[in-house]
Amino acid sequence: MTVNSELAEQYLSAGDTLQKSGKLEEAIAQYQKILALKTDEAVVHSKIAEIYYAQQKYVEAIASCYQALRKQPTFVAAYKTLGNILQAQGKIDAAIRAYSKAIEFDPNFVEAYVNLGSMFYKQERLDDAIMYYHKAIAIQPDLAPAYWNLGKILEQQGRINESLFYQKKALDLQPELEAFK
Repeated sequence: MTVNSELAEQYLSAGDTLQKSGKLEEAIAQYQKILALKTDEAVVHSKIAEIYYAQQKYVEAIASCYQALRKQPTFVAAYKTLGNILQAQGKIDAAIRAYSKAIEFDPNFVEAYVNLGSMFYKQERLDDAIMYYHKAIAIQPDLAPAYWNLGKILEQQGRINESLFYQKKALDLQPELEAFK
């Protein structure tokens, strides 16, 4: 391991710890030290994007996502973050494209399927939302929020028995979802 990679690991660990403790600006400073070493750039840009997203600095967050994707065009985490940012801005079609790109590079990326289900739900494309929640469940059968969301859509469609089945399954997996009723 080179000195630069050892330093990068130290900065990454410090940045992650600072981010978890809510010290976002200090975390960004640690991540930027890694960029100065020219190592793990895509991962670092993605982490910085997450922080900017949490701070609702969407322009900076998007720029960081694109920097990550320039370094690693198949980096699914950056596409997910980009989708989240676009969703927060109300750019649903663009968010759908970002999540779809993540799935293109990782067909088992369950978060992207769930997020697509949510995007299609927002667009009132309920059959598409149902399809993506089913895909998420097929990949991760213990994913309570996907069952819950699926149940809510089916309830909206008047498919009460199916709705109750999925909501019960969600509550069996994650009882605290009861609070969201």
